[in-house]
Amino acid sequence: MSLPDHDALLKAVSRSFYLSMRFLPQEMREPVSLGYLLARFTDTVADAPGIPDPERLAVLESVRLGIQRGNLQGGLDLSSFQSALTHEGEKHLLAESGALFGWYDRIDDSLKDHLSEVVLTIVHGQVWDIQSFEDGVIAPCRNSDDLHRYTYWVAGCVGEFWTKVGFSTMGKRFSEPENAAAMLVQGRKLGQGLQLINILRDLHEDLPNGRLYLPAEELIAAGWNGEAAPASTQIEPVYDKWLGTCQDFLEEADPYLTKVNDARARFCTRLPMLLAKETAGKMADAGFDRVISEKVKIPRSTVWKAMGRAIFF
Repeated sequence: MSLPDHDALLKAVSRSFYLSMRFLPQEMREPVSLGYLLARFTDTVADAPGIPDPERLAVLESVRLGIQRGNLQGGLDLSSFQSALTHEGEKHLLAESGALFGWYDRIDDSLKDHLSEVVLTIVHGQVWDIQSFEDGVIAPCRNSDDLHRYTYWVAGCVGEFWTKVGFSTMGKRFSEPENAAAMLVQGRKLGQGLQLINILRDLHEDLPNGRLYLPAEELIAAGWNGEAAPASTQIEPVYDKWLGTCQDFLEEADPYLTKVNDARARFCTRLPMLLAKETAGKMADAGFDRVISEKVKIPRSTVWKAMGRAIFF
């Protein structure tokens, strides 16, 4: 089975990620690109609209078992998923799943270890996500620990993966070995901060669908009775707290950049951090009422400015 055109796949599913990957050192580019595409594949399956939970869980279980065996198998019947999707890039990604799995099977074993670890962690979080909202559950995270665990499963582990791939492929060119322990923690915080932004920014879509990731204990303390969907006045103080936590995580991740020796790797790390800080700041300026009524986005001009700032670190 031939390898997929990963540049074309990346461009199809994420133009912004594709742009930053073009700057990443060659040694890191393949495992990071493959990790992103595998995670995007499972995310597309997990979020496919109109597909019954058992079907989505069955595909995720096939991926999990294949990774644990060290041999992902193609041949999955994804026709119902492709029919349900409206994003052409995601349809193309599912159509290329066999080639994508073949790419995983052929990659160097040392990199496969990092890939299997991160994808299994992400799939665990996606399965938890699907199962947790069954039976009309509105807020499955009972407390802050649950939310921290979830953000680690689906994003914090990616910061660790990035760090491990950097050290495995580039060694001291990536960073000094004594920095590894601190960078794993800081990379995890960056990933969790990015996921918290997604959770808070998507409230305008999640709330009408009865989905809320903010901790139930904190919502109850703010006046929620734990039954019907909480009122906006009960959500707002919890939202404010977690937006602050998100900004704290991004600040705690800042020292990561000073430890990265390679300019290209530093750029590709700093860009999402800058965009996350800009987005969090824009959400704070917009206010809670606007966040729960529309998607708050930074303008394209801010993205280009962030790219310039990321280059001239």
